[in-house]
Amino acid sequence: MNTMVFTDIQKLAFDAANGLAPEGYTKESINEAVRNAVKDACGGEWNYYKFMENRYKVFAIMAEIMPVAMNTSLAGKFDGFADFKDTALGDKNYFTIEDNTVYQTCTVSRGNGDIERLKIVDKNFSIPTITKAIKFYEELDNFITGRMDMARLTEKASVSMAAYMGELISDTIYGSYSSVGTPFKATGVFDATTLTGIIENVKAASGAERVQILGNTTALSKVVDSFGYSDKAKDSVNSLGYYGTFRGTDLISLPQGYRVGTQTLAVGANGLTIVPADEKIIKVILEGDAFVNMNDGTNRNDMQPEIFFSRKVGAAAITAVEGQFGLYRFS
Repeated sequence: MNTMVFTDIQKLAFDAANGLAPEGYTKESINEAVRNAVKDACGGEWNYYKFMENRYKVFAIMAEIMPVAMNTSLAGKFDGFADFKDTALGDKNYFTIEDNTVYQTCTVSRGNGDIERLKIVDKNFSIPTITKAIKFYEELDNFITGRMDMARLTEKASVSMAAYMGELISDTIYGSYSSVGTPFKATGVFDATTLTGIIENVKAASGAERVQILGNTTALSKVVDSFGYSDKAKDSVNSLGYYGTFRGTDLISLPQGYRVGTQTLAVGANGLTIVPADEKIIKVILEGDAFVNMNDGTNRNDMQPEIFFSRKVGAAAITAVEGQFGLYRFS
């Protein structure tokens, strides 16, 4: 997760989201401090007309809080294999992939330097972004009396955006790799020798000393070594739901969740992805500031105020174009 320079209100929001209460404070009291910042922007007390007069100050506070809450939700789940970058609107979000080609070493006669020279070619790419938005509504009476909690709405929007980002990351891992293709893949029931072959090819193609196996818990539980396991290794099945390693290669469970509005799992159980270890294979862009705006409901027959949140986001898999990964799909 990228390092952010927090404003005071962002620091409060970050502490509230992470339970980092200063001495004498509880998580709820920090949340209350965030609410008070909204109230202060309205002149020190909630009043419909004061809010309408100062609403863009309130929106600015909410827009400050949203990126912090999103980053907090995503960091613990995806830090192991995803890089996140916040960029200003319109900035070029270039990523550089270092050339890891192993070049041929030639045998030449003494004093002869006439061999083909090879250029080290690093690759750059950028990630297109799209705008994702959420809109909530509330009854006018609740809004006027202050029961439309701006801090809570911001949290709801941030959590919902983070859930979408989780789906985007999972889809990028599986979708991008599958669409580009790789020579190191297999389909069928699990076979330990087949997986070992994929691992060795990924190591050779990427130049990595170690790789890791990604999948959901169900897929990882199918990875069973025909050589057998020690009692200590078997204990990991009780704690993780799968063996933690396969012949020296770590198994990594991808964060799971439902796709928004469904009971369909975001990470399918039909296979494994094998990638170089310790490489952030997914790059995620959060572009520009969060945008917050509101319709006060007076232009609607039902008089229901609406509040709108949006953020520009995008993701890409950096190793997809290189083909330096493996796929094992279970039939």
